[in-house]
Amino acid sequence: MTKKSSKDLLEAVETLIGQNAVIEGDIKTDKVVRIDGKLNGNIDAAGILIGSDGTVSGSIKTEVILIGGLIKGNIFASESIEILPKAKVFGDIHTNLLTIAEGALFEGKSSMISDKEPNANNGAQKK
Repeated sequence: MTKKSSKDLLEAVETLIGQNAVIEGDIKTDKVVRIDGKLNGNIDAAGILIGSDGTVSGSIKTEVILIGGLIKGNIFASESIEILPKAKVFGDIHTNLLTIAEGALFEGKSSMISDKEPNANNGAQKK
């Protein structure tokens, strides 16, 4: 996936978890997922949008993520993480580009990665 803007992500959504849905389990796809409901599980997807009413309790691995709701878990995004106003993130994040809007809440540690790191694509720790 090439670098995507927020608009590109919105247009590329293939999987939608609706506002009244509650999902128990993991999601793995090479496409873009939008979550407006609740997910208790991990996500591994090319792109992720968390709507303002969306909540995720679990680990996330993606290229790009746009967060408008609540996440309780660690996030690894090889390209970028954008935390919108009123969004809440509780967990550690690892990414190449981080944007936190005024009014957002982030509690955790952040680590910047780069494409030049040997393990940047798989989230593994350097030894």
